[in-house]
Amino acid sequence: MTEVDWTLSVKVPDKINTNNMNVFLMLVFFTFFITHMIYIIMEEVIVRRHAKKQKLLNENQKIDFVGTLAASTAHEIKNPLTGIKGLVQLLVEKHPEEQDQFYYSVIMKEIERINSIVSEFLILGKPMVQTLSLYDIRSIIAELRPIIESEARHFNIEVEWNIIKEPTLVHCTKDQLKQVILNIAKNGFEAMEVGKKLRIRIHHENEWAKIMIIDNGQGLNEKDIGKVFDPFYTSKKEGTGLGLFVCKRIIESFNGTIEFSSKPLVGTTVTISLPLIKDHT
Repeated sequence: MTEVDWTLSVKVPDKINTNNMNVFLMLVFFTFFITHMIYIIMEEVIVRRHAKKQKLLNENQKIDFVGTLAASTAHEIKNPLTGIKGLVQLLVEKHPEEQDQFYYSVIMKEIERINSIVSEFLILGKPMVQTLSLYDIRSIIAELRPIIESEARHFNIEVEWNIIKEPTLVHCTKDQLKQVILNIAKNGFEAMEVGKKLRIRIHHENEWAKIMIIDNGQGLNEKDIGKVFDPFYTSKKEGTGLGLFVCKRIIESFNGTIEFSSKPLVGTTVTISLPLIKDHT
């Protein structure tokens, strides 16, 4: 080894490259931070989905409970009501005195209100599978028009009609579609002040028949709009919170949709969309 010309040298760096170390530490920090944020976001999404599923489950349990209650008690309620109504009608004929007639009219109104509530529970509980028939919406509106205008006079509200001239054929159950339109129109009357105007418009839009009921009443804020179709939600003192929910169930059974838009102090628009039937022979 001593005869070979070679040397060995060792060089110690003057200092460690601090820039590379800082970059490495920053990379580790940001990796940790981003991973942590992704974990938190995913955890939040999972929690929200779970809460949404739990809320939906709770609502379905409510509906199932009410449906069971309706199925077991509705007829027991309706049967005695029918008997009471018949007896009150006999008393109306037997006692024509004005004071008695006033009392009987109050009793009849309360019986009708009970019947209406029970009917809502029946629709809520029974399956919505049913036989649909072909109707022209214009003919249904023609039957409803005297009833709606009579109700409007009671509230001192004007009704403006805008109905398409072409046939507007849809598959539905006439009585239930009437119930939906009357319910929404009455909501509009109750939301408006004396002298206001309710507009009812029937028209075609692409493959859909549209029924629009527009009021210029108190309106709702954005928070309440999201709850209007929830069962048991109501802004009325004497409401059951089932009216609009039942309306939604009925329209969906016709393969249609119902949309609700509103602004405070501006008014509310309810749009019912039903599949338009064309080329019917």
